[in-house]
Amino acid sequence: MPPALLCLLLNPFLTASAAGPEMEIPFAFLHNQILLEAEVNGTGPFNFVLDSGTFSSTVSLRLARQLRLPLESRRTLGVGAGKGRILSRRTVLDKLNVGDLTILDFPVVALDLAAPSKQFGRPLDGVLGYGFLSGRIVQIDYFHRRVRIFRQSPFPLDAPPENTKRRLSFPMQFLEGSVLPVLEDCYVNGFRLPVTIDTGSSLGLILFPQAIQRLGLEKLAREGLSTSASGYGGAARLTKGWVKSLVLGNMDLGAVEVAYVRSGYGEGEQTERRGGNLGNALLQEFVVTLDYRNHRVVIEVPAE
Repeated sequence: MPPALLCLLLNPFLTASAAGPEMEIPFAFLHNQILLEAEVNGTGPFNFVLDSGTFSSTVSLRLARQLRLPLESRRTLGVGAGKGRILSRRTVLDKLNVGDLTILDFPVVALDLAAPSKQFGRPLDGVLGYGFLSGRIVQIDYFHRRVRIFRQSPFPLDAPPENTKRRLSFPMQFLEGSVLPVLEDCYVNGFRLPVTIDTGSSLGLILFPQAIQRLGLEKLAREGLSTSASGYGGAARLTKGWVKSLVLGNMDLGAVEVAYVRSGYGEGEQTERRGGNLGNALLQEFVVTLDYRNHRVVIEVPAE
């Protein structure tokens, strides 16, 4: 199996009743990544990853050149997993089609996606990030391999979903300089540890270096199974193991696999702000609703 991927990095009148999806878009789940087919400027389909942790949506430099997109001459330095420099150039897609959704004049940045493409074993043409998600109500049903886009919230707005043993509902909030939703009601081995929700990560629970130290897991991290992860900035070094318990709100998930960061990712994170990350290897057990319009996240066990 290829190394894990850490991919990359107007409010209408609302009613109190829940609503059905405006559209459903099928996706492939490849190496724990949500892969959507999209057309760009009338050509395609091309492969785009859905990533809640990326500021700007992206296209690969290869695709930008293939489609002769106009690229800004100035290069912008970005941030992401890995220790390498991330240089990008701004451009605009005249038309982006994802399923039945059409977006005109869609701003993106073009950068080199050769390394993540190699991990996929197929060309990775771009990433749909915050620029795509912002202002939308997006639900990811991993079991049915569907992304649903709602015009109105699927939950009653006058009574947000209650937290139960099968559901977690919390306000969508972000750390300064980040677009990753923060979950504060998370406990690892009984310790409260804020984490972020990252649909662009193929791993499950990731613990950053300072969190590993605070939880007293340094020995387990050193002795874990070595692995690596690819990001915009290159490779991050990790080891894999287990933690005794992970609790999200009222949902007790028991013992879960964990990736301990050794270098290249999250090394400057303060534990009280963000001690780790939750990616698709764990999120795939749930239906995840990211409501950027009403600022709420709901994670729930699929109906049987």
